Amino acid sequence: MLDAILSAQCARGLTATDSRLSSIPAGLYELFLENVVLPCRIGVFDYERDAPQRVRIDLLLQVRQDGAQFSDDIGDVLSYDDLLSGLKRILMDEHTNLVEMLAEKIAGMCLAHEQVQSARVSVAKLDIYDGVAVPGIRLERTRDQMPASRRPMVMADRRI
Repeated sequence: MLDAILSAQCARGLTATDSRLSSIPAGLYELFLENVVLPCRIGVFDYERDAPQRVRIDLLLQVRQDGAQFSDDIGDVLSYDDLLSGLKRILMDEHTNLVEMLAEKIAGMCLAHEQVQSARVSVAKLDIYDGVAVPGIRLERTRDQMPASRRPMVMADRRI
């Protein structure tokens, strides 16, 4: 099957590395952090304000690659640990009423990293319908949508 697809592409003058086949723009790579399940103080109802509930967060980021190739130095890439720490800080922050606002906060945290060009954020509330359904939202934000007041800042020699 794969051979047939590649043969058809070659017949049309396309190669497997042709940029028309890729959704990732040149000079960028995708970084993902999926199935992050953490407690969060979220919701508009009184019972949601009484105790934290679990949320699942998925991130898909387009990240600028500052060289033709990756080095093997952690300082040259966006760290998963930094992203997870940022998520934990946001979720431990004050109560948030809506998943939409939580997703906006998370997107802002991701875009505060200088090399992140876009952030797709998915937030789902896992505990509110007794396993019958999982509600949530998905949004995408880009660097050019970010207000100037929320542009990257540096703290403790790490971009956040």
